[in-house]
Amino acid sequence: MLSAPELVKLIKAHNKLVSITIPAKAKNDVNALVKLVEGKGYKVNHAKKRIEPKPTRGKIISLTEAEKVLPKEKTEAEKQQVKKKKEEKVKKEKEEKEKEIKLAKKQAVQEFKEKKKEAEKKKPKPKPATKPKKEDEVKPAKKVGRPKFDPKKIKVIEPKKKEVSKPVKKPVRRQLQETKKTTETKVQDKPENLKVRKKKTEEEKQANREKVKRGDDLYRLKISELRKYVNMYNERDDKEMTLRSKGEDKDQLVNKIVSYNIDKIFKIPIPAKRVKKTEEEKKEKKKQDSQKANEEAKKRRPFLPYLKLFGELQRKSNAETKRNNYSNVEEVIEKMKEQLEEKFEEIEEKAEEKDIELDDELYDEIETEVDNYYKDLREKAEEQKNK
Repeated sequence: MLSAPELVKLIKAHNKLVSITIPAKAKNDVNALVKLVEGKGYKVNHAKKRIEPKPTRGKIISLTEAEKVLPKEKTEAEKQQVKKKKEEKVKKEKEEKEKEIKLAKKQAVQEFKEKKKEAEKKKPKPKPATKPKKEDEVKPAKKVGRPKFDPKKIKVIEPKKKEVSKPVKKPVRRQLQETKKTTETKVQDKPENLKVRKKKTEEEKQANREKVKRGDDLYRLKISELRKYVNMYNERDDKEMTLRSKGEDKDQLVNKIVSYNIDKIFKIPIPAKRVKKTEEEKKEKKKQDSQKANEEAKKRRPFLPYLKLFGELQRKSNAETKRNNYSNVEEVIEKMKEQLEEKFEEIEEKAEEKDIELDDELYDEIETEVDNYYKDLREKAEEQKNK
């Protein structure tokens, strides 16, 4: 009789062989999906809309095959060896860092000394000390006498004559006639061409009010929707004129729609007015939101170890692929796949023990995220090749 660990090994191998993983490229390709299903020993019944097992299906899984399929468990000696290698690697990296720091310090000191020498060379030489000068001999002062001048060259300046100002004529004051004061006010005659504003009729007032209401209703729509209806009007043959929609703000678009009756030509669905919620309604909404958030967190909780591992593997693989110029992308992806599959199997086992149902939609979302990461890595590798 098989032991419990052996049975667990067989079940894991069976799950690995039977489970169908859908590649990201095949998700929208019908032929590829049918081929994938048939390759796993099933057939697609299009009439009944279901997947059925083929009559020839039935793999026998032995312990020898299970050992081939499943990754081999490392012995204690191998684990110790891996641990030792990691420690040696860390030690080596630390020593290399210390060496680099020492070299950098030496280089910095050398550069400082060289700069100091250059600065000393560039310094200007001190000027030689000047000899003390002898006291200047005191020269005898020149005799100063009266200045000599020629009497013939002397010009006599006569004083200017005073200008006599002309008498200013005063204006003669005009006497006005006496005016008779009257208590009556004179009314000016109205010019013939003066336009008198007519009073609006009730129908015109009603039409104006309707226009304002239409504008208020249209203002609830988004600017992109308003622009769409203006463009639809421009496409019509019976339009009055082509209206500008690009770069126009909400007010301008609403005015155009109302003035050209675009809302009457097309049936524009007007969203309902926002009603202010009461305090009780707000509390109820808050309660519903918190319940929804708790449910989402509950669904996500079993997948947290898987997501944590995926984050760690992402960081490691990014560093490794950059170091190797994206030459070993496929190897990195294979390693990641193995580790993630193992982690998911652990999650499934725990879920079965605790009788928890895993959310398939959430798993599909996580799987697409992982597939997108693989896709990014491959694209980067292609870019590196083309350079």
